[in-house]
Amino acid sequence: MEIKYSKEQFEGFTHRFIVKLKVDNDWRNDTNIHLYSNSDSYQNLEDFINEKKSEKVIAFDIFHRATKEQDEMASKLIDETLSGI
Repeated sequence: MEIKYSKEQFEGFTHRFIVKLKVDNDWRNDTNIHLYSNSDSYQNLEDFINEKKSEKVIAFDIFHRATKEQDEMASKLIDETLSGI
C-alpha cells in the first residue's frame, strides 16, 4: 500500500495529524496544519515533512494524531451537545 498525505480528506484516509510548523523564534508566527493520511506512523510523517518542507521551516512538531473514527465520534458529540442548546 502506498502511503498518502494530503491537506484535504480523501477516500481511504485513516488518520488526521496536526503539525505545528515553526519559521522563526516568535511563536506567533507558528502555523498549524492538518494532514490526512492512510498511515498512522509518526516516523513516516516526519520523513515526509523533512523531505517536503521549505527552507523557511526551522522546526516542526506533530502534536496530535486521531483516527477517522475518533474524529467522527467527536463531531457527533459536539453536534448532539449543540443541538440541545
